[in-house]
Amino acid sequence: MKFFTVVLVMAIAAFAMTDAAPQVGVTQPGIDTWLEEIAYFDVEAAGIPNAYTVGCGWDGTSFWITNGAGQAGAGTGEFYIFDHSGVISDSFPQNTAPGWGLRDLCCDGTYMYGSVSTAIDYYDISTHEKVGAFTGPISPNRALAYDGTHFYTSSFSTDVYQLTWDGVSGSTAASTVWSTAATSSYGAAWDALNDCLWVTSANGTGILDQIAADGSLIDHHTLIASATLGGATMALEAPINELYVLEQGSPDGMHGYDVNPDALSRDTWGSIKSLF
Repeated sequence: MKFFTVVLVMAIAAFAMTDAAPQVGVTQPGIDTWLEEIAYFDVEAAGIPNAYTVGCGWDGTSFWITNGAGQAGAGTGEFYIFDHSGVISDSFPQNTAPGWGLRDLCCDGTYMYGSVSTAIDYYDISTHEKVGAFTGPISPNRALAYDGTHFYTSSFSTDVYQLTWDGVSGSTAASTVWSTAATSSYGAAWDALNDCLWVTSANGTGILDQIAADGSLIDHHTLIASATLGGATMALEAPINELYVLEQGSPDGMHGYDVNPDALSRDTWGSIKSLF
C-alpha cells in the first residue's frame, strides 16, 4: 500500500509539471517510422532549471523556448534561447506572463508571437523586447503558427482558427474556424514546403496531426507513444526540412524530425510495390 501511494504521488507530481489536455476518443495510430527523428536535446540538462517548458519557436537562427516559471514560484514566465545544436545562449523574462506563461510560439521573421490569454503578445527577435499585442479568438491562443499571411491557433480542441491581423497593436484579429481536424491541440507549425499545418496533442497520446492547406486532415501520426507534446516549430528547410516538437516529459526535450516532401511515407509503399 505504501509503494502504491508513493507511485501515485509521483504520478500526480509529474502530471502537475505538464500543461496537459484531457484524453479524447481518438484511436492512437502506431508510431510512424517514416518520420525519422534526426535530432534531440534535453532542455533541462542544457540549462532550464525546472520541468515547466511548454512552447517553442524558431527565429531563423535560434530556438525560443517558453517556460512556465510562474508555476515554479518564480513569478513570471521565461524565454530561453538555444542554438540549433541545443546549446543555451540566453534567457530573459516574459513580460507579465504569469503561471504557465506564453505557450506555443511562431515567428514572422521580425517578431516572435505567443499567448497567455486572449492577447497574442509579440517580441522583437533582435532586442527581445515586447513590442505589442493583439487579440485572438480563444484564451489562451495556445497553439500558434504563421504561414506568411495568416495566423493559426487552437487550444486543447479539434477546432483550428485562421486569423487575419491588420498589424496594429491593440486590434482584434478577424478569425474563422478553418479546420476541425486536430486531436487536442497544443502546438502548431506551418510547413511551407509541404503546404500543411502540423499540430501536436497534449492529451497523452503522442499524436501529431497533419492538416492540408484546405483544412482537411491528411493523417494522424504518432511520434512518441503516450507522450504529452507541447509546442511545435519548423526550423531549417535545407538540406533537411526540419520539424521540431517539444515533449513535456521526464525530462522535457526537443525532438527534431525530417519532413522533407520527398521523404517516403507509409502511404507511398503501395504505389512503389506496384512497379515491381
